Amino acid sequence: MEGYTKGALLGEGTFGKVHQYTQNSTGEIVAIKKIHLAAAKEGVNMTALREIKLLRELSSPHFVRLLDVFHHKVNLCLVFDYCESDLEQLIKDHRTLLSAADVKAYIRMILQALEACHAAWVLHRDIKPNNFLITTSGELKLADFGLARIFGSPDRQLTNQVFALWYRAPELFFGSRCYGPNVDIWAAGCIFAELMLRRPWFQTQTAEGMRNAPTEIGTLGEMFAALGTPQEGDWPSMGALPNCMRFSECKAPPLRTLFPKAPEDAHDLLSRMMTFDPTKRITASEALQHRYFRSTPAATPAARLPRAPLRASHPLSLPPKGGSALQQAPPVAEAAMDLGPSAQSLARSPLTEANRDASGASHPAPSSLNATASPAMPAAARPLDWGTLRQDPTAPRPQVSEDDLRSLKKRKLDLT
Repeated sequence: MEGYTKGALLGEGTFGKVHQYTQNSTGEIVAIKKIHLAAAKEGVNMTALREIKLLRELSSPHFVRLLDVFHHKVNLCLVFDYCESDLEQLIKDHRTLLSAADVKAYIRMILQALEACHAAWVLHRDIKPNNFLITTSGELKLADFGLARIFGSPDRQLTNQVFALWYRAPELFFGSRCYGPNVDIWAAGCIFAELMLRRPWFQTQTAEGMRNAPTEIGTLGEMFAALGTPQEGDWPSMGALPNCMRFSECKAPPLRTLFPKAPEDAHDLLSRMMTFDPTKRITASEALQHRYFRSTPAATPAARLPRAPLRASHPLSLPPKGGSALQQAPPVAEAAMDLGPSAQSLARSPLTEANRDASGASHPAPSSLNATASPAMPAAARPLDWGTLRQDPTAPRPQVSEDDLRSLKKRKLDLT
């Protein structure tokens, strides 16, 4: 670390911290993630190995760049391009106004990153706002490939304990272990809605407006209240999934009632990204060709997008190591298969990493979307008034059947 000057803390997670550093020889600002190495008998953290492997192989302007990897004392240090903020900070900042053109720009960059990821036969499996970093030029970069996997084999079994709960696709809740890029698309659709709502779409709330810690049942209830309870005709393979649960029937309200001021083409794109049947869900490439991106207003150029709070001023704090079984990273056995024999020799015992933000840290929903724009402000740059942003928390939510609830509890007990 002699060649770097330490700066502000950018984030703190399960296995280490991310700091801003300045490279002494060039003056370049970088971000260095220090991963504390476990005892020698446990080997190197598997999540770190996976991230290093994939970022060394992948090359895209839509991914954060891994510049260097080195060992320092008891830490494995990963050097990345410095990004001043992330999409979560922007969404949470109620002082920042997002126009229709801004939302269109962000979801287009998200889809471009996923298109590049899937073209390289890689599933990210941890798509959420704080994994999209914002550069000084306003561009989004996809980061944190610790849960990513190569896909393509038709019968390969993968873990379904991936994604934070608010961004997890329904087939994963129902126990699917054979899936593809459609799980990333579902999560991107959740972010699309979150950009418009300025809060997680499937965040559970009480009638008094209090936010609850996310649970599988609660998240599915919010999901089905917004999108309707899936039926066999809409999703024929649903009943064959091992953890499929029966919920009381709830009809889907029209998206225009949830996003009344959003344009119709935004409703159409969102509905195609949030289709329950994964085989019918739109791909990233198809989504980028959707008419939404050709309609007015045009997407805001990256350099003119609103600036989010600096991460150095609002460092990301992640859940402590451990967490619930639902928040832990996949077993090492699955991870080692992707990394080859050399990596398998390093993976002596399972190491877990909590899905970031799976605890659902509460934050106030910004009121900026209802702000009044200046008359002199161009129409494309005016803040949106989406109308009624929240689902009625007093409205009844679909309920899981008692038999399936007992079965779910038994499966969890069997895992302990």
